[in-house]
Amino acid sequence: MLTKTLEFMRLADLQPTDEKLRNRIEAAKELVGLISDEGNRSILLACVQGIVGGFAGPIFTQDSPAVAHIYKAIKDRDTTLPSDLTENATELRAVAGIAVGELLTAEAKDGPADEAVLAALSIHSALSFRPEAADKHIRWMLEILLTASGKVLRSAATRRRYRGTAALAQLEDMEKPAEGADLWDELSPVITSALQEARDRESINREEIETLWWMFAAYSEVEQKSLASLTALTAALCSAFELAERALLPPFPMSVAMVKRAAESGRKPEELAAISLQDATAGWSEGMSNCLLAAKGSADNLVRSYPSLFPLTWVCHRLREGVEIGKIGKEAKTAIGVAMNHTLTPSDWGAQAFREKILQRFLADAERS
Repeated sequence: MLTKTLEFMRLADLQPTDEKLRNRIEAAKELVGLISDEGNRSILLACVQGIVGGFAGPIFTQDSPAVAHIYKAIKDRDTTLPSDLTENATELRAVAGIAVGELLTAEAKDGPADEAVLAALSIHSALSFRPEAADKHIRWMLEILLTASGKVLRSAATRRRYRGTAALAQLEDMEKPAEGADLWDELSPVITSALQEARDRESINREEIETLWWMFAAYSEVEQKSLASLTALTAALCSAFELAERALLPPFPMSVAMVKRAAESGRKPEELAAISLQDATAGWSEGMSNCLLAAKGSADNLVRSYPSLFPLTWVCHRLREGVEIGKIGKEAKTAIGVAMNHTLTPSDWGAQAFREKILQRFLADAERS
């Protein structure tokens, strides 16, 4: 998003000089290189957290790795940058936004990079349920990043589900190796590619079949009841968890519409009225909580570290830890950016649960690979 450096920098400076813009572009380029490395995923997630909620909150300190990296990238090129986080937080937010935007819009021959997909999933999970930012410059930046994230996810999802046959065609067209050539060396890479292609196609077919059967059955495996017998909220959340487990990563954007349909089908309008975050999370069954809190190892640490990216998960963790819902309310605005009286429809809460579960899966899969 280097082309929008001027607009992003207006978060911190309405009339930045040309020299300042050049410095921030170079700082953002350095940061892009850092967050593009799969070994720095916690830095990337921290950048998204800072972009969404700001770096001045209690999640960050002067010594936080993301803060230190962004500060150094800027300071190396501009010694006038204040060292105190209370003074430079907006500047850091703007540069982080430029860098993450550049990661999202970078063109790649083989489709979006995994880190771009991770950034896009994180931004969708963090922004889709939040009200618009009051500051017009912040609001504009977040809208630009959300739009770019949508393009990344559509592109990656389409590529993931492409039923290619290039390797199988190569296998069919393969001619007899020349005399004296090592037959196995000739055959092995072609066979391996063909088998992988076949496995990929089988995964795509399985996702479609399992999803269609799930939609047709309209039955919750989590609650062991038909969706029609559950409240709209419970049906939405269970649908989110169960569809998220069936989806290939990243899912098609239309997957959220499936959650909505499963939750709203056959419901009366009054059943679909908006409900507060407090009410949406207070009555979860153990099975529903277990679905959302399934992340393990370093993936669970990342989930706990960046509550703005996992708001429902954060509330669920606090409830599981025995914190009363009233006390959680005092923390929520600071931790996740919205108060516990923030309202959405049941299907919208289900959509948020779906996004968080997908992001959890993506992090967990990255840990295993």
